[in-house]
Amino acid sequence: MNTRVKPDGDFAAQQAGRMRELLHQRGTLPRDDLEYLVIAIDKLRDERLKSCIAELIGWSDDDRAEIETFVAIAIEVMKKTNVSKLRDAARIVELRYLVQNIEGEKGNAAK
Repeated sequence: MNTRVKPDGDFAAQQAGRMRELLHQRGTLPRDDLEYLVIAIDKLRDERLKSCIAELIGWSDDDRAEIETFVAIAIEVMKKTNVSKLRDAARIVELRYLVQNIEGEKGNAAK
């Protein structure tokens, strides 16, 4: 059974909403609290804890703005293309992902 979602006219709008939701899930603390957290954690000697906290904080404001801009551009491009080209691009991305996973598994097996 084929469970792939075929893009239709609303696909770009749905993706825009989903990307915005994903971007705002991380780093929900106000900027002042994040800065306080970074300063407080920096005083600790535990490098592993520092790394864990940095990962939990997620993206900086600049990183988030860059990602949001890229996604907004990609969505505009999706709006201007036809469905078959969008499907082809999605297929290429999926194939690249599968090839990377196969190569990664081969690399892990060789170790």
